[in-house]
Amino acid sequence: MGEIVVGLDGSEHSLAALRWAAAEARLRSTGLRVVSAYATPVMTTGYEVAAPDPDDLRAASRGLLDAAVGSAADEGLLDGLDVAVEVLDGHPGERLIECSATAELLVVGSRGHGGFVGLLLGSVTTYCVNHAHCPVVVVRHRT
Repeated sequence: MGEIVVGLDGSEHSLAALRWAAAEARLRSTGLRVVSAYATPVMTTGYEVAAPDPDDLRAASRGLLDAAVGSAADEGLLDGLDVAVEVLDGHPGERLIECSATAELLVVGSRGHGGFVGLLLGSVTTYCVNHAHCPVVVVRHRT
């Protein structure tokens, strides 16, 4: 059996997805892989090309991931689970799809904003739902 992969971007929806995925991993007696991905944007300003330092983006992603996983661990949500934590370079949707190839389940958060807009899913979530190699669970944070 594969592991449960959960995508984390620091939003409340992705933190809810982490909590849900941890509980599901415990029920299934499987591993949990917590993944954050970042893409280096390139911005053109006139004739100059400006891009953030990829090392800074990686460090920020790692800090966000470590904080979220640390918080879940402090709450006891990860007790007894085999947890792998990984920061990947590249478009988050594409990286999560790659991870789904060996996963039992892919868990992502939605980006609801309330009202009619709240019915829409985030672009990464939509991409994962449409292209994953395994079942996908979309978790919405309750306010």
